[in-house]
Amino acid sequence: MRDLRLALPVAIAWAVLAALSAHAALLGAAAVVTACTAGACLVAARVASATMRAGPGAERAAAALRTIAVAAALSSPLLAGADAAAGAALDDCDALRLLVLGEAAPTEVVVTGCDGAGALRSAMLLRAPEEASLAIGATAAGRCDAWLDGSRWLVTCSRLEVEAPAAWAAWAGELRDGLLAASASLPGLGGELLPGLSIGDERRVSAGLRAAMLDAGLSHLTAVSGANCVIVVGATFQLAAAVGARRGMRVAAAAGALAAFVVLVTPEPSVVRAATMAAIALIGIVTGRKAGAVALLALAVLVVLATQPHLATSAGFALSALATCGLIVHARPIAAALSRLLPMPIAALIAVPAAAQLWCLPVLVGLDAQVSVVSVLANLLAGPAAPIVTVVGLVACLAAPLAPAVAIGLAWVAWLPAAWIGQVAMVAQQLPAANVPWPVAPWGVVTASAMLAAVLVAHARGRLARGIVVALVVGAVAAGTAAWPGIRLGTLADWRIAQCDVGQGSATVVRSGGAIVLVDAGPDPALIDGCLRTLGVQRIDLLVLTHFDLDHSGGATALLGRVGTLVHGPVDERSEPLVAELATAGAQVQEARRGDAWAVGDVRVEALWPVGEAGPGNDASVAVAVDLPDPGAVEPGGASPGGAAAGAAGSGAAESGAAPSGAAGALAGATAPSGGLLELVVLGDLGAESQSRLLRLGVPAAAIVVVAHHGSADQLPAIYRSIGAAVGLVGVGENDYGHPTDASLRIVRESGGAPLRTDLLGTIALAVDHDGIRVWSERSGSDPPAGTAPTVGTGP
Repeated sequence: MRDLRLALPVAIAWAVLAALSAHAALLGAAAVVTACTAGACLVAARVASATMRAGPGAERAAAALRTIAVAAALSSPLLAGADAAAGAALDDCDALRLLVLGEAAPTEVVVTGCDGAGALRSAMLLRAPEEASLAIGATAAGRCDAWLDGSRWLVTCSRLEVEAPAAWAAWAGELRDGLLAASASLPGLGGELLPGLSIGDERRVSAGLRAAMLDAGLSHLTAVSGANCVIVVGATFQLAAAVGARRGMRVAAAAGALAAFVVLVTPEPSVVRAATMAAIALIGIVTGRKAGAVALLALAVLVVLATQPHLATSAGFALSALATCGLIVHARPIAAALSRLLPMPIAALIAVPAAAQLWCLPVLVGLDAQVSVVSVLANLLAGPAAPIVTVVGLVACLAAPLAPAVAIGLAWVAWLPAAWIGQVAMVAQQLPAANVPWPVAPWGVVTASAMLAAVLVAHARGRLARGIVVALVVGAVAAGTAAWPGIRLGTLADWRIAQCDVGQGSATVVRSGGAIVLVDAGPDPALIDGCLRTLGVQRIDLLVLTHFDLDHSGGATALLGRVGTLVHGPVDERSEPLVAELATAGAQVQEARRGDAWAVGDVRVEALWPVGEAGPGNDASVAVAVDLPDPGAVEPGGASPGGAAAGAAGSGAAESGAAPSGAAGALAGATAPSGGLLELVVLGDLGAESQSRLLRLGVPAAAIVVVAHHGSADQLPAIYRSIGAAVGLVGVGENDYGHPTDASLRIVRESGGAPLRTDLLGTIALAVDHDGIRVWSERSGSDPPAGTAPTVGTGP
């Protein structure tokens, strides 16, 4: 019987810490409030127990109050610890001394000194000088900037002097480098994956393979977790028993091996949680006390959060804990249910990833609003190979310093199953509907939580199979609802340009011949990711971040590992970490200046602005012109001088934001001779003054323009007349700024274009052929005024 008496209070305390960790000023007061709440609930529970004769409901109320009391009592020290971490005032330090726990920034560090004084705080080193050679266990000192992100300290260093690793960690770097050397000659996917599968070293994994592992639901294999710790502890136990060691010696040997393993693989959140859980289990063995697996996991989570409160908001830590809980609670029951239809070994192989994914689903869809429907199959195929790679690769790692030839031979043995896993990931990623769209947060998280709740309730009542069926039905309805816009987009399969609905922000997608260009990423990773899935876009060949305001760059974290080249405007210390993250994930980075140009397939992107040295901000936005060769492209400026026909469109449906019905309506008056160029101009957030300077330098005519600054009033009519676009795309959402203004929409119409707004139409996609511009939109806008002719259509 699993002991849940500790698990529920720990879960509540974790949720309280996570909810308040972003509000550093409230942490101390919250610690006091939760302590008082614990006392009050204990008193109330005692009173409720004293009234048991009033009915069984009193005892249930007392039990609930005791649970809340324990949760509040646990929350209080966690919040106090987070308050202490947040109050360290590292931002006042000019020079920091760091204990490094990784080999490349961004990496975990421990701040051990502040301007010569002692300190002890966990932090994340986001950026270090290129010449600084980081190593696990090394001490680094230099000029650094630190700032608080919730209860988490972030650090960037402009100058660092790195000392040699301490003796307790020096051996780990040699072993890691030895495995890399032993596997250096291994070809293909297996060579990239072997160090990651063995010891979590992903330095050799390419961005494409990393994305495939993630899409196939196999990324957990390269993140060292509980399974690896179990292998190490279990193997050490067995070896110690084989030589006749007593229980105490076996436990000591296992503890030493576990500590060494944590140093070898670096203390990432999943490793810390798994190692803590194993350590608590070892203590239980020594004392002779037995604890349920759920209680053991809860205690491990509690210990980790007490020492590192910032992990309360770590998605990696949450996924690790939830996956472990899923395996404990549901792996065996699901396997038993499946064994009625399948042989038990196959049922067990399916049950393990299914249980883990079920429990992780609420977090996964919160991070990325999609569900991998092939992950269970991919894990079924790759799962049996993973332990072989882990064990053989770890032995090769240990053998590398003593017998390099033996290590190379073992690496080749481990290469075959590693290559198999890599090939499974690549094939799974390419399968049709490998990733199914899911509703974005918060509804996607609510739906996933409801699915988990249905399975839990049914399991508690002994009807697990019925709960699984209910969960599958709920999931199918949710996925179908989220996928419907993408299905409708099939009516405009030849779209070239799309304006994503990302709320109050901008994101423009250009597609031609398989090449993808994205200009800006909106404010929210979930929204841009959802739009790209609707459009069927996975990888971005060229990402242009016009500037680093949140409404243009906040969603860029959803693109990590998916960007080939990043072009950006001027950066400052707050935007540098984002650029560094994208570069670390594999993007080539370049700061844009007027005249710079990039070719992506048959798409040419040219920077029109900024000019010279400019500070970050709206008026230093990167403005670009995008050329797409197309024999059916639109002649800029519409059908006639002044854009009479296109202007008529603007005065009707587009003026009111209407989207009349029809498969994919054509924009009247937009025709061109064969062999023309379809050109798009994106103006970022340039104001009228900068637009005037840009106009004097020269701006090309274009068929489509993305209206500057979400349709603010700060516009120059002359630049829009010069561009002469038939369509003006306006990326805008609910806001307090009055965007888009009537004046900006009138400027677009008077220059011959039809303004199309994402706040009314949702995501907008445009296709171009000899008949003109055809428009698809995610939803219909308001009805057009009586007497106007519909000219812009939507999908059915």
